[in-house]
Amino acid sequence: MSALAIIPARGGSKGIPKKNLLMIGGKPLIAWSIEAAKACPEITHVVVTSDDDEILQVAEQYGAEVLKRPAELATDTAHAAPVLQHALVESKKKYGTLPRWVVYLQPTSPLRTVQHLTEAFNMLNGNPTADALIGVYEADNLYLKTSIANADGFLEYASRPEFANMNRQMLPKLYKPNGAMYIMDAESCIDAPRFDGERTLPFVMSREDSVDVDTLEDIPPIERALGARVSA
Repeated sequence: MSALAIIPARGGSKGIPKKNLLMIGGKPLIAWSIEAAKACPEITHVVVTSDDDEILQVAEQYGAEVLKRPAELATDTAHAAPVLQHALVESKKKYGTLPRWVVYLQPTSPLRTVQHLTEAFNMLNGNPTADALIGVYEADNLYLKTSIANADGFLEYASRPEFANMNRQMLPKLYKPNGAMYIMDAESCIDAPRFDGERTLPFVMSREDSVDVDTLEDIPPIERALGARVSA
């Protein structure tokens, strides 16, 4: 089994300027994802796609291959799917072929480690019928009992009606994607880029490891977690 890791890191960020280069735990934020991917034995290539020359320079310093992203794929409204597709197309041009899997790793998830990635690939390898895997954390399953207001203003079940009056202990577990990793079939994503499959495995991570750098308030707990790992 082999995989291509794609790390998207555009230069613009409204919440935290130059967020992907923010120093966290003594390294630029993007470095944590590059190093985790490069250390994973299943990943053969690590590509950082960005519109920002400084980000690309730092990515090269940490051992990643770099891909200059077109400006139209780096706007606030640009979707992730064409970014994934562009990186796959360019990688296939460069190498002539693609590995079995593509791994999409957002750089704002620095607590996703090589251990997480390796275990995720072990899970895929152990289930040959699976065609994708998503990093998730367990969410509050009481949301399965909620309702929404329809177009007429009346309540209707947001989920299955049978969940509404079910005891919490009987409700199924509920999982929320954490953005830390998406693993998909690489070839099929060139023509129809997507971040799941027909048979998608959940890779369950703790809420602590699922923290995403979105605001400045997210940084202190992440740095404490990184510091604890170094001293362990």
